[in-house]
This record gives sequence, C-alpha cells and structure tokens, in this order.
Amino acid sequence: MKSESPVRGPALVHRRGTLRGQLVAFEGKRLSIGRDQGGDVGVNSPVVASRHALSVFDEEGGRGWLLRDLDSKNGTYLNGKKVREHKLEDGDVIRICGNGAEFVFAATGSIEYMDDSTVCFDPVEFTEPAQPAEDVCRLLGRELERSSRKSRRAILLSAAAVCVALLLGGWYLAAGPVRMAGSLAGRPALELELGPIYSSLFHSYRENGIGQVRVRNTTSKALSAASLDFTLEGEGEGLLVERLRFELPRLAPGETWVKRLNPLLSRRIVTERSLEVTAAVRLVVRDEILATANRAITIYDYHVFNWKDPRKVAVFVDSNDSAVKAFVDSAWEHRPEVSRHEFPPSSMVTAATLFSALNGHKIGYKPDARTPVSVSNGADTSDRVNFPGETLLRRSGDCDDIVVLCCSLLEAVDIPTAVVVDQKHVIMMFDSGLCSIPVGHGNAPGEPGSLFSEESWVAYDGRLWIPVEATELVRSAGGFAAAWAAAWHYKKRIESGEMQVVEIRDGWKSYKPLHPPPTADVLARIRDGALWRQEGLAAEAAASVRKVKEYASKNLEVAIEELKKSCDGLDLAQRSSLLYTQAGFYREAVELLREAIFGGRVPSTPAEVRSWKGEVTFDLAILLTDLAQAVTLSSSTSAELEYAVEYYRLALGGLPDALPEKSECMLCLGLVYKMRGDLRAYRKWTGQAIERQPRLRKKLDRLEQGDGRVAASSPGRILLDYLRSRMGAVRL
Repeated sequence: MKSESPVRGPALVHRRGTLRGQLVAFEGKRLSIGRDQGGDVGVNSPVVASRHALSVFDEEGGRGWLLRDLDSKNGTYLNGKKVREHKLEDGDVIRICGNGAEFVFAATGSIEYMDDSTVCFDPVEFTEPAQPAEDVCRLLGRELERSSRKSRRAILLSAAAVCVALLLGGWYLAAGPVRMAGSLAGRPALELELGPIYSSLFHSYRENGIGQVRVRNTTSKALSAASLDFTLEGEGEGLLVERLRFELPRLAPGETWVKRLNPLLSRRIVTERSLEVTAAVRLVVRDEILATANRAITIYDYHVFNWKDPRKVAVFVDSNDSAVKAFVDSAWEHRPEVSRHEFPPSSMVTAATLFSALNGHKIGYKPDARTPVSVSNGADTSDRVNFPGETLLRRSGDCDDIVVLCCSLLEAVDIPTAVVVDQKHVIMMFDSGLCSIPVGHGNAPGEPGSLFSEESWVAYDGRLWIPVEATELVRSAGGFAAAWAAAWHYKKRIESGEMQVVEIRDGWKSYKPLHPPPTADVLARIRDGALWRQEGLAAEAAASVRKVKEYASKNLEVAIEELKKSCDGLDLAQRSSLLYTQAGFYREAVELLREAIFGGRVPSTPAEVRSWKGEVTFDLAILLTDLAQAVTLSSSTSAELEYAVEYYRLALGGLPDALPEKSECMLCLGLVYKMRGDLRAYRKWTGQAIERQPRLRKKLDRLEQGDGRVAASSPGRILLDYLRSRMGAVRL
C-alpha cells in the first residue's frame, strides 16, 4: 500500500490488523508506545504496559534513532529479538510483546516497500514442528505471499539457509523434535466458552460466572509455571473492576484444565444499549505469551431477559423500588380494617387493596416492540422486561411487566409471591397465609380450603396459594376478584408441573434484584403524592374484600343447612358458631351467638350485659364462652374487649365449680384482662384458675414468654388455638 501523502521524516508503519499500512509520523525527537491512550502510539491490550517502549533520537551519541524498552513485563522485540535498547535501521520490525502489535520503522517516511509487509523470522514459530520440512515450507510460503518484492530476496536466502540447517541437522530431528531453550515444545490448545452477558444479572456473575476457559496440553512436555489472563477489550475495556488471573496447576501431556470465569464486573456494564465486546484469554509462561484465544460476546442492555431459566426473572422483582414503595404507602391508608385473625386472611386483604389500587392507577396493556432480540431463533431467544417502577410511571406494560410489578408490590409488604410460566404466558400467585388441606383429610366444613371451590386455589409447598391473571388488572372493569377468577383454569397445569413455578424468594438466593437508582427528575416525580392519589380506593378495596368473603361464606351456608337436618336450638347455634369461628368469620359467629343467647333483646352495652337477669344454664354458659372468644378474636379496640370480659364473667355463673371448664374460663378471662392492660386482674384470674387446676400452669407457661408477655402469636391466636383444642367433640 502506498501512502497518499508520505512524510519526509521518520515514521512507524502499522504492520498488522485493520490499521495495517497506516503511518504514525515522528513529530519530535521521541515517540512513546504503550497502552496509555495519551501516548503517541496506543496499543489496546492488557499485556502491554501503560508506557511500554520509546523511540528516541540520540543527538549526543550520534547513533540516530534508538528503540528503548521501558522495563516492560512482556518485553519489546526488534526483528524477532528481545532488546532493551537498540539502534533502528530503515525497515526494522518492532514487535510489542512476544505476539503483539508490530510496526515497521520507516527512516524517511517512505513505505513503498510496504506493498504487503516486511518479513521477520521468529524462532518460536519453528518450535517443535510435527513434520519439520512441511511446516517450514508452509511458513515460508505464507511469508512469501504476504511480503513485498524487496523483501522476497531476503526470504529466499533465509529459506536456503534453513533448508541447509535442516539437512545438516536431520540426524537430530530424527532423534527428537527441535526445542528452543526455555520454551515448551508446540502450543497448548486454548478454548474460550462464553455466552451473552445480560447486564440485568450484574450481581449474579461474580458467583455464577460468565463462562469457562479450557486449557489442553497438546505438547509432549509438562506445562508448568503457567498463568492465564482474562480481559475484555474494545468497548469492554474498563468493564472489569480487577484483573482476572489464574495460576494453572502442572499439566502433563494430554491433560486438560477447566476454570470457570467469575469476573468482578464494573457497574458500567449496566447499560441502556446492547454492545459487542471482545473477550480474550492469554496463556503466559515465564512472561512469554504461549497461546491466546478470543471471542466476541454481546452485552445486552438491562431490560433484556432470557426465559431459558425463569428463576432469573427475580432480578426484576424489586420490593425496594422507590416507585413501588411510594405506591404501597399511598394505597395502605385505604386498606380495610379487619382483625388479623378474621377471614379473609391479612395477606388476601392486602392483595385485594393493592391490586384494586393498581387497577385504579389505569395501567394499559402494551406489547413489546418486535426487535432483533425478541425474534431471534434458538434456545437463547430473549425478551424485554420493565422494572416495576418503570411500569408504574409509564402506566403501561405487557404480561411479564405487570406480573413483575404485582410480585414487587406484594413482596414490599412481606407477602411471598411466585411467577408461573409456560411457553406462551406468564401469571403470578401469592401465599394466602392459609394451610392447604392434607391429602386424605377431606373437605371438612370450616377448613381453609373448603371455603373456596377446588379450582380457585393452588396447593403448593403445604400452603394455599391464590393464582392471579395479572393482565386482568389493566382492564377498566377488572379488579382483584376478576383477576383471581381469570386464573382458575391454570390450577391443574400448575399442580401437575406443566407450568413452572418460580418462587421469587428462592430466585433471590441466586439472582439479586438489579435495583437501578432513579434519576433526580424521576425521583421528584415519584415523591409527588398527586401521582398516586386515587378517589374511591377505600370503597373499591372494601368491595373486593367483601366479594371474597361472600364467595367463601356460601360454602359455610351450605354446611350450616346440612347441620339443620340433624340438630336445632342451642346445639345448632353452638355447632354453627364453631364453623364460623374456625373459618375466621368471627363477626358472623358473634351475631349468631348473641341472637341464640339473648333472643330479641341483645344488650347494647357492656353494662347491660353485666346487669342481665336471665338464667345462665350450663349449655348457655358454654355458648357465652364461645361468644366471648369470638368477640376477642374479632376485636380491634379495648372497648370491644370489655364485652368479652362481661361475657366470661356471666358464663362463670353457670359453670359448676367441679368442672374443668370453669377453670379454663377463668384462664381465658385473665388473658383478656392482660390484652386490655389490666395486669392486676390478669394475675387474679389466672392465679385462681391455676389454684383450681394446677395442670393449667404448663398451659399458661407455654402461652407466655420469659418476659411475662403473651407469646408473639398474640392472645387472639392463643384463644383460637384453645378453642380448636375443644372442638374435637363437636367436629362434624
């Protein structure tokens, strides 16, 4: 190649790569070479020192231009020989490192002889040929083909000299391969196995790795004192926080060593655009590069996701997202007030509230655009997923975006969630907080599972999970009940394993959320309360909870109708109230028992209960204890607990002293007093109960912790557990 405007002074001419033939003119009396891009000649390679070599003009010594190595680790070569300092002649070949960039020194700036390239014989290229004559001929042919006319004469003369050497040394070649002092015979095989890098998985690559490198000793000598360097080049430069280098064990001929690559990546890899970088590995023995391998890999932007391993979707479910937390805080004040032990369970009340708010936020369904990423073929077909805050702020997304958002909202209030996926669709489900019915237990009325039809819940990991068709929430007429019902037909496919269940908390163990921080303007928008404000949300949430309760109560009504066929009067009232209480319908149980005990004249204040003059029979006393327990479990204020106190006191008058029920009633009365904060009355009544029935001491000790407080499960739950312990005799 001829220069269009050759320079008059000296220059370096690129000999290899895409810059081959281009000149770097000497503008002064020195020219620096190295990885430092601020130098005169930049060489983008990790094995090149920042300031690797220098070409200077020796005025005082009169030697002209000199090549000087700046104490680099991998050395500087002149015409194939490693040098510390040497005089440059026109046409000399400079090589940076053993197998790095090459330049030709053009003393007058003329590159006419660079039609192809100059020749430089490297002794390493003649190391251990399996068939010496053939390898030498092949090498000479390659050099002749790429050389200029001027240099071909030198090649032919060199070829003749090599042939003579081969003939004279044939006896040695017959005895064994040619070996250079201090070097291995041949080259080990180096293989780099990498897949694409998804920047959304940024946190997981340090543990899970991005691929592996394989070194196979194909030589006849043991490989020892070797190390392996891994780097990212091109646009990938700077994406590694620290150098990745491994020391290889001693490899005998034929042995293979495999190492997983777990680089510490810079957060700069979390990018809004996909890019292609070069991954390179170099096998180094005693500062000499023995083998290299490189591969182009794609780094996808942080929205790209591959469903090949659905567990990785957990990186998008972010309960700490600023927009998610602001949305939850805004909706929480509209959550219906229910006792923590009432039906529906707390998690269902919360889900109904947040999903009603999501429906009111008016998020529209927007499918992903078709891109080369999304329509690519093969096992690595990828998708695009929004982070939850993006979907909230944009008010749009497709099925996976909305599922990710729903899971993030519930995880933000400590409700376990799961993504359920098949080849065509994605839904979600959440833990209701209820235990699923064990196999063979049957559908006893009042059991959690029996409150819903079989197709409406999923038995998973011993719990009752509620499936949700998240896309139903983006319809204007949608809501929690509609989204729940729309997912019922997936039950059999989920429980059979046809659809894969990915528990988000299980996914987080390996794939941490990326949690990209919002910009200042986005954060200001998130903090604007007007963005989240909704009219009528409290009514919508209450209506959703009411629908769930009405749906479950129908099954209880059927069970009570069956009871009416076998009993009546106070017996029917007690059995029916037990069904309501066991199912968590405490307020319904309260109304039923009040009517059965007091008839048409139900006391309206605790004082009226205290002054009630009716006869308290044993059967009525048992109903009063059931009423007191139902009131305790449904109460949310101290005033409501005062009713429970009076019901217990009234019941005590109808319980014979000889029966254990009286002592148990005293114990429960003492616990209610403790809930109200009256510790003196608590000690009085529990003390009397234990004095009458010493066995109750162990029961009370189990209910309390060492600090004297009621156990963390709360007195309400204690009373419920106590109630259920008495239900064996009346269970249907």
